[in-house]
Amino acid sequence: MLHTNHSFLAGGGEMGALMRAYDWRHSPLGSPDGWPSTLKTVLRVLLSSNHPMFIWWGDDLIQFYNDGYRQTLGPERHPVALGQPGRPCWEEAWDLIGPDIERVMREGASAWYEDRLVPLTRNGRREDVWWTYGYSPIEDGAGIRGVLVICNDVTEDHLLRQRLQQTNHALIETMDDGFCLVELIDDADGRAVDYRFIEANRAFARHTGLVDSVGQTARQLVPNLEQGWVDTYDGIARSGVARRFEEGSEAMGRWFNVYASPIDHPDKRRVALLFTDITDKKNAERALQASETAARAAASQAEADRRRFDALLSSAPVGIVYVDEHGALSAVNRMNRQLWGEHPMSTSQDQYAEWRGWWADGSERHGRQIRPEEWALARALRGEQVEADVVEIQPFGRPHERRTLLTRATAIRAEDGAITGAVAASMDLTDQVDTQRALRESEEKFRTITDAMPQMVWSSRADGQNDYTNRRWSDFTGLSNGDPAGWTAAIHPDDLQALLALWTDSLASGALFEIEHRLRHHGGEYRWVLNRALPVRDEAGAIIRWMGTVTDMHDQKLAAEELKAANARKDEFLAMLAHELRNPLAPISTAAQMLKLSGADPKRIAHASDVIGRQVRHMVELVDDLLDVSRVTRGLVELECEPVDLKSVIHNAIEQARPLIEKKGHTLSTRLGAANVTVTGDRKRLVQVIANLINNAAKYTPDGGEITVCADPLPESGQVKLSVKDTGIGIDAALLPDVFELFTQAKRTPDRAQGGLGLGLALVRSMVNLYGGTVEAHSDGPGRGSCFSVVLPLGVNSTDNDARQREADATLAAHSTLRIMIVDDNRDAAESLGIVLSAVGHAVQVEDSSMAAIARAQAESFDVCLLDIGLPDLDGYQLVRRLGKLPSMRGTVMIALSGYGQPQDIAASRRAGFATHLVKPVDIAHLLAVLDRLVEEARQ
Repeated sequence: MLHTNHSFLAGGGEMGALMRAYDWRHSPLGSPDGWPSTLKTVLRVLLSSNHPMFIWWGDDLIQFYNDGYRQTLGPERHPVALGQPGRPCWEEAWDLIGPDIERVMREGASAWYEDRLVPLTRNGRREDVWWTYGYSPIEDGAGIRGVLVICNDVTEDHLLRQRLQQTNHALIETMDDGFCLVELIDDADGRAVDYRFIEANRAFARHTGLVDSVGQTARQLVPNLEQGWVDTYDGIARSGVARRFEEGSEAMGRWFNVYASPIDHPDKRRVALLFTDITDKKNAERALQASETAARAAASQAEADRRRFDALLSSAPVGIVYVDEHGALSAVNRMNRQLWGEHPMSTSQDQYAEWRGWWADGSERHGRQIRPEEWALARALRGEQVEADVVEIQPFGRPHERRTLLTRATAIRAEDGAITGAVAASMDLTDQVDTQRALRESEEKFRTITDAMPQMVWSSRADGQNDYTNRRWSDFTGLSNGDPAGWTAAIHPDDLQALLALWTDSLASGALFEIEHRLRHHGGEYRWVLNRALPVRDEAGAIIRWMGTVTDMHDQKLAAEELKAANARKDEFLAMLAHELRNPLAPISTAAQMLKLSGADPKRIAHASDVIGRQVRHMVELVDDLLDVSRVTRGLVELECEPVDLKSVIHNAIEQARPLIEKKGHTLSTRLGAANVTVTGDRKRLVQVIANLINNAAKYTPDGGEITVCADPLPESGQVKLSVKDTGIGIDAALLPDVFELFTQAKRTPDRAQGGLGLGLALVRSMVNLYGGTVEAHSDGPGRGSCFSVVLPLGVNSTDNDARQREADATLAAHSTLRIMIVDDNRDAAESLGIVLSAVGHAVQVEDSSMAAIARAQAESFDVCLLDIGLPDLDGYQLVRRLGKLPSMRGTVMIALSGYGQPQDIAASRRAGFATHLVKPVDIAHLLAVLDRLVEEARQ
């Protein structure tokens, strides 16, 4: 049993047992009872640890070690090394380890080594053994008493790293890109001034033009190399942050795309460089602007290059797998496991049949399952250089997932060229393929939508360069969609400068672009369009594109302009109408006052009556003109067509216009040789047409002018041409096209001597059109007179061409006496009418409200009722129905009085129960005739 004082040697496995059994009394240390407490404590730690540990104690360096360290010793040293001096035991390696041990014992300085070669004889043969170990002093109050060694045999890890380095070297040698490892060189002040090439691949010389670079410095190869290269690599090495950049070297005459990554090293600052000579690309960029397609391809290639460079320097973005000469998988990296899932470590090429993959390269084999011997690794083991296999795989353990990979593979060869294995690198293209597919689908959808739109759609880059127009643009302009930059050729020259200025402002400010301009149609005409565009911004708010539309608004714009012009004519007409209606009201008011002051003077009464009569007739003529225009424009005029002698029509028209002609002192001459013909038409309307033309000539000809009325035959066409010429103010060329439009008039003098509403010529054209004729106006300009011509078709001759319809003079006597009730809320109008009817012998009662009329009718009976429609309490329609129900009013003739005389107004009166409808102001002769006729009909 172990002595209780030797408890520090308890446990410790085999070595603990050996230490306890060892006879220490004959050793330099003597019995354990007398060992220093420091030694006991360290031995307790040593035996308790599973990590390999070793102790040299005292000047003789007596040796202790645990079970962990025992496993690294051969039979040559175990177990005899226990308790023996160290120098004889490690004589074969003392030149390597002895100086460090002695320095620790002497100075107390610790030492640490990683992956250090210390050859040893083990198991009867000399072996290269790599160690990671450290020496630490064991001290107590008496000083340094021994050395504690903590160590690991890392030979297997070292050999594995060597194999990986060989594999990585083979992989780097397959790259098209240049690769090198550089080491920074400092001057005496610690500033980096150069760098040395430690390693370089075959492509290095092709990309740089530098040969035999390994071992040489950059300035030895390129004496005038810019300092910026040294500073850049020094900054990357010191910061530990990788960097990608493009830089040119004037000394080398080349441009490079470089990915520089810092490399960990215990003593040196090293940087790995992966680069491509892009001199040709840079020269091409300086020489010309690549097309958009080329630019996209270049950007895509640059992005692919970037991914490949990153993959070669880091295992993160690229899956890498190594196989031996039999095809057995020896190692796979993390990314490969992410791509493939739980990949089985196949031990032969036959087991590649477990891998599920399909060709995805767009060739004839696209979609076919990959056979075992077709995988990139299998072909590389046969010596083939696999540059780019595009395949789709199903990862292990993920049956519903597919990934697209780009795989490159190359053989690993020994010095004699024999294939000892292969390496393959796979890049994940799944997102890129999905993105490209989605982009194609999105672009096809966008083009389909824009081509279906009725508007023209365009887009431009952020710099304003147009890059797209839809099919509607080509259909409208006739310009090719393949050349959207040529759009300015279709803009009206007068609009182009303003459009470009606004477009420049919008590009600079990001504001809405909106302008109306003229755009050339493919038929050659220019049409008005609305051009509008908005910026498209990225998440940061930067403008990345402009999207715009062009809308054909030509018809709307012309309609708006026409509406504006018509509105202006309407406003002018209303002003003229107000003036024309006020003119007769003034003398009517004066005459009314005269009647109040005249007493019984018959001459004054007659004069006042004449004034009122003339002015009322003038107002009626104005209203009739308005109604004529309304009826004609709506097609409501009914013509009483019959054979009419043209000459008599002209004479009647001259007679109507003669008062104005004589008033202004005009000379009227006629040339009517062709007027002895017959036309078919409404005599009254034909007289109205010619009278309007003659009156128009008289109005717009200064006093003392000349007016000529001509009739010229057109025998070949069966027509006759009537012309009215004058020496008046003429017509401006701008007004001539619109002279027959409603409310159109020449410029008037302040006193409006010409009068009228601008309706006469509009009525002339409308009436002539009803007869199938034409009318036109001609003038050589202001002050040079005018000529209006009417062409009418000839009618059939008639023996009664001289027959004229004459209205019999209304007589104010010999009428049957009737009982008449007049109902009108305008008391003056009602009583005036009552006075007239009483004067011819009728018995008249006047009421000014519907209720009063009903009360009167209940007390008395009447032969005729004249009812105003617009009564305030009950309107005329309601009143006629109430009166018709009274027994006393059976047989009474109901006559409506109204200021409205449209067909719908007359129809409404008849439906309500009125026998006839008269329009205010009522013509007295006509009213008396109607009364006689209605009474006669009632008696029958």
